[in-house]
Amino acid sequence: MSNTSASDPIRLDWAACKLRLQADSTEPGAGDAEDDLFSFMEEDAQERPPTQTEAPWVLLIVDDEQQVHEATTLTLRRGRIGDRPFRFLHAHSAAEAREVILAEPHIDLVLLDVMMETRDAGLRLVRELRGPLGRQDLKILIRSGQPGAEHEGSIEQRYAVEGYMQKTQQTFGLMMDVISKILLGADEHLDTAN
Repeated sequence: MSNTSASDPIRLDWAACKLRLQADSTEPGAGDAEDDLFSFMEEDAQERPPTQTEAPWVLLIVDDEQQVHEATTLTLRRGRIGDRPFRFLHAHSAAEAREVILAEPHIDLVLLDVMMETRDAGLRLVRELRGPLGRQDLKILIRSGQPGAEHEGSIEQRYAVEGYMQKTQQTFGLMMDVISKILLGADEHLDTAN
């Protein structure tokens, strides 16, 4: 005898699932009941709309090297900041990044390489974004593969960006720390989840 009540939706859902499994398992050629349960549960989970807190952070990766895109995505895809995962957009040149930024209404952070079409393509893009395009609100993290090209503080001040990193220093922990400080602010970054 079940002690399921109308006020207990979890038990009702489980009871309905069990009834469905029992009915399915009596049909000829029915699969394993456990497989059906997982399939049923996955379908149910996919139908739920994401809540506001689950909306992913949108990161635009701008780099002319495909392996940088792959490594960044691989490194950050398991990370969460403020209980929100990441969604990645990709551009392989400053010109392509400009198009993506103009077309995409909401980008939380741009991870921007300096050297692409030219030695300073990324920095030129920053000047254009902060100047004629009027995107002072767009958060930008410069990532350079050229150590010693310019000092970190110098780039942050001259180009009004939120941060600067050497590509060779980028570990999961460091990237999550820097990105969380940019996205949440320096005081709130301790709320990150790995």
